[in-house]
Formats: sequence, structure tokens, C-alpha cells
Amino acid sequence: IHTLQHRYRSQLPYTYAGPSLIAIKPNSAVPSYSRKVRRRDSMPPHVCSVAQKAYWNLLMQRQDQTIMPLGRSGAGKTTCCQNALEYLVGAAGSVDNKVSVGKLQAMFNVLRAFGTVSTGHHSASTRFSMVMSLDFNATGQINAAHLQTMLLERIRAAQQPEGESNFHVFSQMLAGLDSAQRTALHLHQMAETNAFGIRPCLKAEEKQKASVAFGQLQAAMETLGITVSEQKAIWRVLAGIYHLGAAGACKVGRKQFMKFEWANNAADVLGCDFEELTTAVFKHHLKQILEQVTSGASRPSQGEDRTAGPKMTGVECVEGMASGLYEELFSAVVSLINRSFSSTRLSMASIMVVDTPGFHNPRHQKKDRAATFEELCHNYVHEQLQGLFYKRTFVSELERYREENIEVPFHLPELSPMTTVAVIDQNSTQLHIPPSGEADDPKGLLWILDEEVLIQGSSDSSALDRLCSYFAKKGLDNEEQGSLRKCEQVPQFEIFHQLGRDPVRYDLTGWVNKAKLNLSAENAIQVLQQSRIDDLQKLFLPRSKMPLICRSMAGLEGNSQQALQRVGCVRKTFTSSFAAVKRKSVCAQIKLQLDALTHLVKRSQIHFVHCLVPRRGADGSEGKIPELGSTGEEEPAWDIPALRVQLSGSQLLDALRFHRLGYADRMVLAPFRRRFQVLAQPVMKKYTSAYEMVDENKVRETSPGACAWLGYNQVCMFTCIGHSTLPSSLVWTE
Repeated sequence: IHTLQHRYRSQLPYTYAGPSLIAIKPNSAVPSYSRKVRRRDSMPPHVCSVAQKAYWNLLMQRQDQTIMPLGRSGAGKTTCCQNALEYLVGAAGSVDNKVSVGKLQAMFNVLRAFGTVSTGHHSASTRFSMVMSLDFNATGQINAAHLQTMLLERIRAAQQPEGESNFHVFSQMLAGLDSAQRTALHLHQMAETNAFGIRPCLKAEEKQKASVAFGQLQAAMETLGITVSEQKAIWRVLAGIYHLGAAGACKVGRKQFMKFEWANNAADVLGCDFEELTTAVFKHHLKQILEQVTSGASRPSQGEDRTAGPKMTGVECVEGMASGLYEELFSAVVSLINRSFSSTRLSMASIMVVDTPGFHNPRHQKKDRAATFEELCHNYVHEQLQGLFYKRTFVSELERYREENIEVPFHLPELSPMTTVAVIDQNSTQLHIPPSGEADDPKGLLWILDEEVLIQGSSDSSALDRLCSYFAKKGLDNEEQGSLRKCEQVPQFEIFHQLGRDPVRYDLTGWVNKAKLNLSAENAIQVLQQSRIDDLQKLFLPRSKMPLICRSMAGLEGNSQQALQRVGCVRKTFTSSFAAVKRKSVCAQIKLQLDALTHLVKRSQIHFVHCLVPRRGADGSEGKIPELGSTGEEEPAWDIPALRVQLSGSQLLDALRFHRLGYADRMVLAPFRRRFQVLAQPVMKKYTSAYEMVDENKVRETSPGACAWLGYNQVCMFTCIGHSTLPSSLVWTE
């Protein structure tokens, strides 16, 4: 911590910790390095140096690479991703200028508008996960790029926690549209109330800022080749969501809109009749009966009917339609972005950059509220990726040393993030619910909710009781702490995230309903594809070609070989669990989207960047931020306990110790000889050509010394430069 503080005060927020990079959230913009590929290992610690290392590894090894920032929400992960991508594009160049820095900046402007919200700790908090891939040819130039997104917090379009905003694009559109567009979209007069929290900016300063942001959004869309007609179609969908929020729904009695005038406006801008919109939002069972009669299908069984048609309130129906419309709109925007970056040229390998919302805990902002179901999903993603770091850094390395018969005085850390992951997604081998209603094997929260949806009379409390029976601490005499604790206020519980060092309190109220399939959201795509407005049909008809089983993900289109391989990987992930997808399980879709993300990066070499927040205010939670490198009383002190939690929860110190004890650099024997035999020509004359297979046992007879070890297949070396203890046949310099 002292080292990090000293470097940070010297305007050096980046520090290497073994194979990983630590990025302390900078308070002001740190200038990126020159767009020039330098000699390897010649750049100081920076996210651009990580990008350069990934680029050189791609060229030398012909293997896919991944840059993966990890950390809390608001720690600067998106900024790291953007800097890495801009450096790679500027340094490597693009064929026919298909991918440029300007296009990348435009892409992030669009994603910032459609995928970020304002919270108590950040003005642009990401609410989706993405994988941005750059495809390189054999000469090291970029042929194409491909964006894939998953786990969009679509319910944010209709529900927001207290003190947080809807997606920024709504306020920007309401402030930036001209009078003609407002009249065409029935936005010339604002509603007094809106159930979705979509309201125009009241303060003149905020309205001016939103209007400027809307102009920048339109310019970014133009840079990406999104036409004016496509932009108008996008504004129509957003306006339709606004009118649905203004229309609302009756909370008691018959399921219908509360304000028919605004519902008519929604139907008009979406290009459908009021009756058609009402049927799509409320009358799901009537629509299913009509489809069954016209298709000649038989009456569904009782079990299938319970699964396909859960009872919903009118409010849930309207919120489902709004969230479904926004999810389809977001997917269409991603498709338009990919159209700008696509190419049919052959590529050699790819560099993928992964961005996620990060770890969420309301206690970090000293909020009293419990975390939501959506924040649980974001924390689930973070813990799963932290588990991937654990496997790559410790488990795989130790297995490799055992394969090479190399002894390293290091034991696998006992604590693993997968213990927390099991609380959320552990699945037993059972495929049905026992008559007793309880499973013999422990199941994670997602699967418990998935089963409670099918049980008549189930409640949030019963789901919590089942979860606590599997993972909560049993008895007071048990010294081992469980992964979960039931709170006194029902139905609330705590999950011990970050290896038990950062517990998060959740409120299970309403989670069983959220696990139910919302048929209004499922009908949203049909409303858009059957619209009488040609621009809307053209924008959303390509979505009909997407497989139904993986429609929750965006970016499943592509022309290049690399893009098709990634799309195939995603489809394979979803089809491998077709039984869960067949009954359209909401919780199964969440798990499958995360599985698709991990499968995309599993075959690549991963470069981890750990983003840390040094104190409250460094992520924008407490007003104006002081300049980086300022000294004296104006600079607030670091929150040392919080920093310790982040360091220990990410297991960076264990990784650093392992890096020092192990052999960080490894090469197969034949490439090692070809590369370094010029340093010991008299010795190498005793052996055959470097391009011929030799008896490795003879090579192993030469004592490697203290800084290198000859394994069965590889030469393993400490990270050193010209170490004097190396024999002449194994001198290693860079």
C-alpha cells in the first residue's frame, strides 16, 4: 500500500504486481502513450503496455489474447478498455481504415448513452457486459472488429433504485430533439408523472448538458454509418417506452392502461393499433389461444401451462413490455455498430477486451438500502471472472509445474471465489423437484428461484429458507464461517463476497416474481417487427434470423471467420443446456450468458488489470475530484481498510508471491534454442541444428543453474536480465 501511495502521488497510478497490472483510479486524465509499437518491455506500467504485450504475444504465438479489467463499480474499467482499444488500433493500423480510433470513440459514445446510468457513486455506471474483439491478419494489421454484449440490465428502463437514473439516452433525447421531431413523436407536451422515472431535465444547466450530449450522440451515430432513417426509428422506440411509462397500468381490478391517451401515443409511434398493443401487453393467454387455434396445436398440459403463462399484474405487464422493447433496441444498436466494423477478410487471431459493470455494494457509498437482484447478477459476473483469475494464476500454473516435474515452494490458496459463486449458481444433478419439495443436493440461488417459480404458493421467504439451509453457518460452535448469513430483517441475507471480506446485504423481496417469464417482454419483438412503419421493420427484421435460444445476447451476427467462430461458441453454450432454455427459464438465461462470456475468453491468453478505488470520491461519489498528484491538505487521505479489502479480495499478494517463487517466463526447448543459441555458439556446435529434433535428455544434462529449470517440454526462467548464475548455454537477455 505504501508503494501504491508513493507512485500515485508521483502521478503513476499504474503498477505491476507480478503478471497483473494494478490501476489506481486516476482523478484526472492520464495521457496515453504514443500510438507507436515500441520494443517489448520498453514501456512503463500502463494499460497501453498491457495492450502492447498482448499484441506481441498474438504475433509471436498466433494465439487469441484477452485484456480483462476487474474491480469495483466506478473503478475505471471502461476507461481502461477504451484506452487499450484505441492504442491497439492506433499502433497496429487497420486495413482500408475499417477500424479507426474515431470509430471506437463513437462506439463508446453510443454505448455510454444506451448502456450507462447515473448512480450515487458514478455519473456513467455501466449496466451491461461486453466483449470487443479486434481481428488481426498475419501482418499484424486489424481486419475487422466485433462487439458482443450480454447481461443488459433491461429492467432499468422501467425500474430504478432510489437515487439512481434511467439510461442516459432518454434524458438526452428529451433535451435534444427539435420541435418537428417532438411533434412527430408526441413529445411536445410532457406528462406530469411517468412510472418509469423518465423525466426531462429541470435545471437549465442539466438541460444544456443533455442537449450537447444528444448532439454528440447523433454525430457518433453518423460516424458509425447509422443513417437518419435508422436514427428516427431508434427515437420512435424510445418515445414509445416513454409513453408507456406515462400511460401506466391499473394496480387493482382489470389489467389495462391507466391513461389511454398516452397509450394511444405509444401505439402511434410504434406503428400499431391500440388494440394490438393492448393484446401484446396484457392479453397473453388470448394471444396463445388464437395461435393454437390457427396452428391446430393441442391444448398444453398443466405443467407446460404453468411454465408458459405465469400470472402477472398490470404493472408487471407494462414494465415487461418496456424492458423488452429496450432490450431489442439495444441489440439493434449493437448490430448497427458491428455493421460499421465488419469485414470478410481472413484473420489470424484476435485480441478481446472485456468490460463488465464490476462489483456492487451499497455500503461503499454508505447507503442503507439492500442490494437488488440486478446487482446480485453483476456481482455474480465479477466473482466468476475473479474465479477465472484464480484458475489461471494458481491452479493452471501449479498443474503446469507438476507436468514439468518442477518443484515450487507454493501451496494453492485455500480461499477461492468459486465458493461464493456456488451460493449463486451451484446446480445439483437432479432434473426434477422431489415430492417433498426439497432437493437432497445443495443448489444455488438461481436454481432455487427457478424451482420456486413452478411451485404453487411459493414465496420469497421459502426460497430464502432453502438457500440458508444449504449455505448458511450451522450452529454457534462451528468455527468455519459459511458463505451466507440470514439477516434479522426478513427476507434479507448477506453473501460474503471477495473471499468473505466484503459482505453484501440483499433483499429477496419480489425475486421469485423476477424469476418468472414476462410474456410482455417476449411480445416486444413482434410489436416491432409487425410495425406498419417501414423504418422500424427494417431495423428489427434481421433479429428474426437470430436463434430464439440465445436472443438475450446481442452481436450474434458476423461476416469474418473469427466473428463466426465467436458466434458459434455462444450458440454452442446455449444449446448445451437446451432443457433449461426450452422452458424459457429466466435464471438459466442469466447463467448461460455468463457461461458464453467465459467460453469466449477461455481459449485465449488472459491479461488481467485490477482496478482499485483508493477512497470515497475517487469514483465521483463526493462532488469535485482533486487533481492527480496534488499535495497538502487538499488531497483527501486514502481509505486504507477499503484498499486492503480490495487487495486481499483480489488475491493480488498471493499472485505476487507465486510470481516471485515460480518461473514466470517459459519457452519450448526448440524455440528456445533457435532464439538464444547465438549467445553460446561454441557450446551449441556440439548439438545438431536448432530446427532438428534432439534428445532432450542430453540437453537436460547441462545444469541450468538457479534461475532456470529444464522441464520435460519447456525451459522455465525467472524474470531477470543477464543473470550471472546462468551457464553460458542458457544466458537469457532481452
